[in-house]
Amino acid sequence: MSRYLRLFLKNSALRLSSEMAYKWNFWVKTFAVALGDLIGPVLILLIYSTTSGIQGWSLAEFILFQGTLTLVIGFSHVFFTLIGVQTIDMVRHGKFDAALIKPYNPLLYLSFTSFDWDGLAEIFVGLALLTWSFITLGIVIFSWNFVLYLFLIALALVLFYSLVVMISSLAFLLVKSWALFALFFRTIDFARYPLDIYGQGLRVLFTFFLPLGVASFYPAKALLDGIELTIVLYLMLSMSIFLAISLVLWHFAMKKYSSAGG
Repeated sequence: MSRYLRLFLKNSALRLSSEMAYKWNFWVKTFAVALGDLIGPVLILLIYSTTSGIQGWSLAEFILFQGTLTLVIGFSHVFFTLIGVQTIDMVRHGKFDAALIKPYNPLLYLSFTSFDWDGLAEIFVGLALLTWSFITLGIVIFSWNFVLYLFLIALALVLFYSLVVMISSLAFLLVKSWALFALFFRTIDFARYPLDIYGQGLRVLFTFFLPLGVASFYPAKALLDGIELTIVLYLMLSMSIFLAISLVLWHFAMKKYSSAGG
């Protein structure tokens, strides 16, 4: 594992050097990403200032909810998104051999060389939103609920990693699978609102079959009110199943690589 850590550190440093070669471009991109993530909270503030807001959620609680999702998306952007981007591009142009001939497991190689500095802006925005909501709500971080909150965020990252690996796997079968990335990001939009505003069918879907609730709703609920242990156990099982399916699909699909873009 130490060699993968060295690979990660070296690759991250090279990407940073590449980004800083055009400093203004880097800072403009960072500002644009941060501004995009702040539009949501600003709209929420306007909504809560002119209406009664979302039933069952105070402004500070909803900012906590949004901050949690922004943090999860930020970590996913930093560590996972480029796995799919790189895989699709390499397969499309018949360059995946470069990953196969390296002395690393191909998936682990891509996982440890897909650090994207652009996502750090999202992490900072998420942390800023969470800091404000924690202070406003008087949340104590030295508590079981906070530990559970962090654990559920970790499960959310497992889910996002699994989905990215699944999309990457389909590149070997479909070659052009960019549309699946668009579908992935559109699907995440359902997690931008609490599950309790949806009908029963969607609540079941986003809890038991495509558990996007683990990216925002359940961590926020765990921190504010606590959640049942049975739900946590189910989410653990669900994430394990998603990860297993993604890995099986990856190894199956990788065998279809023809070394010439399909």
